[in-house]
Amino acid sequence: MRLRYLLCTKFLVSALSIVVSVCEGAPAEVPSKAKLTVFEATLEAELRTTPELSTNEFKAFLAKRGVVVFDAQADREFAAAHVPGSISIEETGFLRLVQAYPDRSTEIVVYANGPFADSARRRADELVNLGYTKVRRYQLGLAVWRALGNTAETTLQGFRRMFSENSAVMIDARSRAEFAAGTIPAAESIQPGEAGQATRDPRLQYYDRNTRIVVFGNSSDAARRVAEEIARQAYPNSSYFGGTYLELKQAKFFSERKPSASTLRGLKH
Repeated sequence: MRLRYLLCTKFLVSALSIVVSVCEGAPAEVPSKAKLTVFEATLEAELRTTPELSTNEFKAFLAKRGVVVFDAQADREFAAAHVPGSISIEETGFLRLVQAYPDRSTEIVVYANGPFADSARRRADELVNLGYTKVRRYQLGLAVWRALGNTAETTLQGFRRMFSENSAVMIDARSRAEFAAGTIPAAESIQPGEAGQATRDPRLQYYDRNTRIVVFGNSSDAARRVAEEIARQAYPNSSYFGGTYLELKQAKFFSERKPSASTLRGLKH
């Protein structure tokens, strides 16, 4: 009995010491838990029946071969901006897409324009109901994708509409000599590596950070590089034309114009 009393007393003294040390500000031993970064986060919304991907997981998915990304935005929104390499459900037609991918084990990710867009979940559920077994969602959507420094792609239709509505700043990523020879009216010249400087001079300095920006070049890869650099300068509404400047000229919705002498003087050659 005395032994039990001594053990209980020893236990109480130890417990009291821990409480006192915590109250006095001594560091208590708390199990460590690694924090997620914003790139590893998911929304985990209610009524979810398909798993979600974080932004990092989505980027890794895009780098794989044989996978499919469906865009559940309205076709007008898709034309203006979409995740590069994605396919528009609305523009293509849901049944036509299903016919194009008969293998029900095809890896598919569905996204829409933002984290609370219900269209991504609905379309993902429809695919599951049709027997597809590897359907996931990037529920954060295009808005978060762009906010995290990633650019988007614009179609010819979207580019033409933004030009006619004067709703975007057009950026020419071609060489300075090509820009001087003729470009889209009012376009600015920004080459690879110049985005940071462009935010501090008249090319971008006076534009609101939410201004829509579209980059074009001699190839989609060249335009994408500049668009990505602009996106990382806190211009989230940047995108690039997924074709070439020659294709834009052939579409004949603008008259090519040489930039003014003052514009050219302000550029480094």
